[in-house]
Amino acid sequence: MPEEHLNPNQLGTKQYWDETYTLETQNFGEDPTNEGQVWFSESDAESRILSFLRRVAPEARSFLDIGAGNGHLLFEIVEEGSWEGGWFVGVDYSDGAVALAKSIAKGRGLAEWGEGEGEREGEVGFWVADVMALGDGEGEMEWVPRGGFDVCLDKGTFDAISLSNERLPDGRRVYEGYAERVVRVMKAGGGLLVVTSCNWTEEELKGKILASEELEYHGRIEYPSFSFGGQKGQTISSICFRRK
Repeated sequence: MPEEHLNPNQLGTKQYWDETYTLETQNFGEDPTNEGQVWFSESDAESRILSFLRRVAPEARSFLDIGAGNGHLLFEIVEEGSWEGGWFVGVDYSDGAVALAKSIAKGRGLAEWGEGEGEREGEVGFWVADVMALGDGEGEMEWVPRGGFDVCLDKGTFDAISLSNERLPDGRRVYEGYAERVVRVMKAGGGLLVVTSCNWTEEELKGKILASEELEYHGRIEYPSFSFGGQKGQTISSICFRRK
């Protein structure tokens, strides 16, 4: 993803992502080395996220990648090896994204979870699920570990949701219900949520995510800073929140 403010006329719609992952699936089929776009690669975000997790969540056993896309971040966590044998799940509301992630997993030689109810054979699992519908039904229970996830990761998904013009039943912008949805699948008393954004500053992210009274600020990931007009800043922000 380019590290700039996103186009709300495109990136806030499901149609855009369906079309994007249809194209990326075609590209992957023609060239298995082309796994698609890696968001925030210019800032080496995935490497920094992994380093942060090794420090703050060395004992974590379950990981959820929210809006997993092609699954690249989840694959990096699995293949890094620090959390071997863990519970690794990626969800996305685009069928095309999930199909692509499954194909890439197979190409990388990673075994997927079994299809039967209650089965968990393999290293990674990908499901079609909308983060804004978490907790509304029973479909997600097959991939949510008992007690919730130790770590939830969001690399650009909150940005995309923020660009949506959709409204919640109570009239709020859809992103305003994000934190209250995600917290439903986080482990109580210590589950972590790491949100990486190029559209919101650190303070803006805190204000929006901490609207959920069940979450508290837990830390940040450092990126190279720049100076402009006497002010210092970062091109992206990665903030960690903890469920109380």
